[in-house]
Amino acid sequence: MPATGKFFPVLLISVLVSVFSGCGRNPVNSNGRGSQARPGHISRPNTTRITQPGNDQMFTVGDPVIARVDKVADTVQYIDSVEFFFGGSKVHACLEEPYRYEFNTRDLTVGTLSIRAVTWLGDSLREYHNLQVILRSDIVPENLPYQIENVYSHDIKAYTQGLIFADGYLYEGTGQYNESSLRKVEIKTGEPVRLTMLAGEIFGEGITIFNERIYQLTYKSQVGFVYGKENFNRIRKVYYQNKEGWGLTHDGTHLIMSDGSNRIYYMDPEFFTEIRQLEVYDNKGPVTRLNELEYIEGKIFANIYGEDEIVIIDPETGKITGKLNMRGILDAADRHSRIDVFNGIAWDPDQRLLYVTGKYWPSLFEISVGGSI
Repeated sequence: MPATGKFFPVLLISVLVSVFSGCGRNPVNSNGRGSQARPGHISRPNTTRITQPGNDQMFTVGDPVIARVDKVADTVQYIDSVEFFFGGSKVHACLEEPYRYEFNTRDLTVGTLSIRAVTWLGDSLREYHNLQVILRSDIVPENLPYQIENVYSHDIKAYTQGLIFADGYLYEGTGQYNESSLRKVEIKTGEPVRLTMLAGEIFGEGITIFNERIYQLTYKSQVGFVYGKENFNRIRKVYYQNKEGWGLTHDGTHLIMSDGSNRIYYMDPEFFTEIRQLEVYDNKGPVTRLNELEYIEGKIFANIYGEDEIVIIDPETGKITGKLNMRGILDAADRHSRIDVFNGIAWDPDQRLLYVTGKYWPSLFEISVGGSI
């Protein structure tokens, strides 16, 4: 993607939670104080509100989160009950003050959690209150050591967007309008042995190889291309709803896509329909600008756009478990006027070697990674 002009959308996910603590009475049945039918909600100003927690307040996974409803007007003479909903499901009802509920986040994943409270008043009217809280990771990412095994030439005209190792070659997708391409590259020389150009109005993005086909995203066109791996013949187009395509990989079942936000999208490889989303957080908060992706031994490796760093993501929880600090890997003497950001991750599973490079970089680095991936 270009070096400037990025907009990172903030999206929300509801998370189903496990709740186990309550207000002044034991939990009641799913209808609050009984199965009595309720009338429609009121249109006058609310006389109660959620006073705890704050909207968009951030917690760490494992922290207790207390939701509390209080009166905000003297006209409220009687509150019948308060029902609490988390992740769209009702989990508890309070019949007396304090109208509060504490739930445990120990077994939750990171991301956005919806909270709703419904206040039933003595006049059989009800008030609705909604907010969200954010759960960050409880893991401090491990800084993994690495060693440079070899340095090879890389085409300085290649604005690297996607990088894949297969059959002893690198497959590379490049970007920029009027420059975007798909290429098969000899590792030791950096020379393409097969190359196809995209139309000038198309900005190429990440690639992956899935079931002997190459999938390639585009930046803002909301269309991707599917090629035969052996001959680069274009088989078909695929369309997706994301406003931007960035990185692409797969887990053997689904395509996995980034769009520059802190979200990763699992896509059906046949129709590119979205299966699920994964929010990504470390112990400080959301990790945005997720770019080129590579699925390695059950984890997702991701470039962070604009940073000389790779993060390692647990695909089950969205937590960042490790980092590779690549600052300084490209010697200052090798930088030139068009040099751009660090980007490109390819994995040789047999030799357990990682190949990394950058946009318009003159060098491709073959590295071995220490520690636990």
